[in-house]
Amino acid sequence: MIKIAFTGNPNVGKSALINAIAGSNLKVGNWAGVTVEKKEAEFEYKGEKIQCIDLPGVYSLSPYTLEETITRDFIINEKPDVIINIVDSTNLERNLYLTMLLKELEKPMIMALNFYDEFEKLNYKLDIKKFEELVEMDVIMTSATKRTGIQELLDKALIIAKSPKKNKKYTLLFDKCIEDAIGEVKCKIKCDEKLQKASKKFGIDFLAIKLLEQDKHLLEILKSEYDYEEDSSILKITRQLEDDHDEDIETIFAEGRYGTVKGILAKTFTTSIKSRLDFTDKVDRVLLNRYLGLPIFFLIIVGLMGTVFNGSAPLIDWIDGFINDYLGKYVGMLIDDSTPNWLASLIMDGILGGVGGVVVFVPLMLYLYFFLAILEESGYMSRVAFLMDKVMTKLGLNGKAFVPMVLGFGCTVPAIYATRTLEDDSSRRLTAAMAPFMSCGARLPVYGLFTAAFFGAKAGMIVMTLYVLGITVAILVGLILKNFKMFRAEGRALLIELPPYRVPSLRVIVKSTLTRTGSYLKKATTVIMGMLMILWALTYFPNNGDTANSYMAKFGKTFQGVLKPTGFADRWETVAAILPSLAAKEIVVGFMAQVLVGDKDTQEVEEEAGQETTFMEDTLDQFVGLGVAIKDSIVGVISLDVKALFSVPDEDEIEAEGSGVVAATKMLWTDDLGPLRAYSFMVFILLVVPCVVTLGAIKQEFGYKFTGFIIGMLLVVPYIMSTVVFQIGKLFF
Repeated sequence: MIKIAFTGNPNVGKSALINAIAGSNLKVGNWAGVTVEKKEAEFEYKGEKIQCIDLPGVYSLSPYTLEETITRDFIINEKPDVIINIVDSTNLERNLYLTMLLKELEKPMIMALNFYDEFEKLNYKLDIKKFEELVEMDVIMTSATKRTGIQELLDKALIIAKSPKKNKKYTLLFDKCIEDAIGEVKCKIKCDEKLQKASKKFGIDFLAIKLLEQDKHLLEILKSEYDYEEDSSILKITRQLEDDHDEDIETIFAEGRYGTVKGILAKTFTTSIKSRLDFTDKVDRVLLNRYLGLPIFFLIIVGLMGTVFNGSAPLIDWIDGFINDYLGKYVGMLIDDSTPNWLASLIMDGILGGVGGVVVFVPLMLYLYFFLAILEESGYMSRVAFLMDKVMTKLGLNGKAFVPMVLGFGCTVPAIYATRTLEDDSSRRLTAAMAPFMSCGARLPVYGLFTAAFFGAKAGMIVMTLYVLGITVAILVGLILKNFKMFRAEGRALLIELPPYRVPSLRVIVKSTLTRTGSYLKKATTVIMGMLMILWALTYFPNNGDTANSYMAKFGKTFQGVLKPTGFADRWETVAAILPSLAAKEIVVGFMAQVLVGDKDTQEVEEEAGQETTFMEDTLDQFVGLGVAIKDSIVGVISLDVKALFSVPDEDEIEAEGSGVVAATKMLWTDDLGPLRAYSFMVFILLVVPCVVTLGAIKQEFGYKFTGFIIGMLLVVPYIMSTVVFQIGKLFF
């Protein structure tokens, strides 16, 4: 099998080119042990089996970020047959710096000059033959959106890959002082048996330069794998270079590489009077304006939230009805009187309910990834980092972290997945730790029930205080966590790329959306369904579906004493409601209806069921319902209405969840502290673990250990805050 590695800077169209080449064969996962996204594909081309690996977008090969370490280690350790270095043809000077670094690794390489259609529109000129001669590799002009140059790129890759396996020797052009220093270190490598062995793996040029740069990552490898101790004579050469150039060693080599790039472009590249940045500059004067930039950004994010959640809501409702009403009805018909009650409940509530708990989020993920892809491909997402950097760095975060945190107001699940847009692992973890404190839409029915029961006309103000409290707690948690190593992202905010604005390719956006959503559906299913079935068992046993005497009820009565300082734990029902809330916050209303009001009698259920319908009638209704949902979804997208995201369900809507539940909830607490107890309970629901779907997303992105930490934090923080709210509140009642 021929192994091709694709590498390049961020925003050079690498993923789009991979999608154009690999098509439906592209698989998305994570690199082993880390959360950085890994894309790879296997397919046949002209009788050859090919494996394509999309390496993370990087600016250098210094192991300062996880992405840089992955890229460098893969090229060195996995030894791909050929590297395709993707370069933005409209920004050659910046992109070619990475090319110079890749040449030091001495691997066979091809350059893909991407966005070549834009290059030509700008009337830029490049002497390709001279350019190929100076960069010492084949250069192919490509456009992922136009699908040009792809076949030629693969053909050239096959030719190079099938040539005799040997390292490619490139000419590294530095000033005489640097070249002499490299030559001295090469002599030392050849005279040292341990370094000589290492040079077979790393290449003598790369090894010599990294020894001069005192690369800590490489020195650790040399010590552990080759038992090499740092040579003071090489350090002396480094110090001499720094004295001669009056710069640190990394800057010396960086300037040398940029000097080579400028020399190559001076001989081969000419620009027109028309600047490629004219349009970008004009737009940025508005979008990055010191006064208008942030308000416009907030409007865009609020619009994104409204579009995603209003657009997906009708489809979510349809899927929920399709699974619970349509499938539920006909699956229920297959269960006869001979089926044990526990098995029937397992099938209907555990398995079918579990599938619904996963599939119902698919429209939300589709809309989220679609519109995030537009922001990313257009170049605006990079501006987010620039706009929010000064604000978010106080929390130790990159400016991009603001996007998933805002999405958390709609739903925590896409907020967790949106952390993939962040560029370093520490920022991902810190953002994922803060996002659950944003008050998601699923909590609104709970707020609606308790504010209707205890606060009446003041409901809106009470809910607003909960939103503010969630933000405040998130900031406080961020300020604390940023002091710990695993959450610290020092210096990340300086790596901000501002590419030119581009019209996104619909093909690229759709492909990216489907790939990401498919990955969510495939990987999250087992975790989410497993946890939902555990909650089903706790609800059903030991008294065959009697919720009031289930294990959850016993849980509530057991932990009443522990939660007593919170004020709401004098009733076991509110304590027990915490457990089903972990499946989904909306369940709390139904749970309270069950334990406070009781089940409807058979006659009432039959009256609600109405006239019997046939399979064909039900199926036709589902098709009609899907059509209506699609229409309503389109209307929701273009309406840009965000009020519904923060509106509290009124008493009539809440009563629909269970007859008399508002009146019954009012009777939970009849003392003067009743409203305070209700508020304390809402604070707990606000800050506690959002839902099992969120936990599944966190586990998928960050692993079990981090998920365990999040669970612990989201149990301790709500306990502390509810206790503080109740104990301080008592002083004023």
